[in-house]
Amino acid sequence: MAQRKLMHGLVSRIAIGVFGLLTVAMILLAIFDDRGALAIREKRQQLEELNRDLEKANQKNEELEGDIKGLRSDVNVIEKHARENLGLVKQGEVVIQTPDDSTPSK
Repeated sequence: MAQRKLMHGLVSRIAIGVFGLLTVAMILLAIFDDRGALAIREKRQQLEELNRDLEKANQKNEELEGDIKGLRSDVNVIEKHARENLGLVKQGEVVIQTPDDSTPSK
């Protein structure tokens, strides 16, 4: 009878040990698996970064659409663009060019 109790206790301890190992294995898989918590966290960070990039691209797109609208209809915007980007001047104007600050002086 004592041997039977001893055997029953041993089986119980083995069962608890196996259950504990399976539990640890399941937790490790839940964390480190390709679809685990760490992978989900990384994907969430990538999604947030892509959403930030998308927001920046949308803002830039709105700015460019405003520029296009101005270049199509606003005389002042057209003149500013012609002066700054194309180097054009009105008839009779005198342009004085100064050296760039980036040019080293001698």
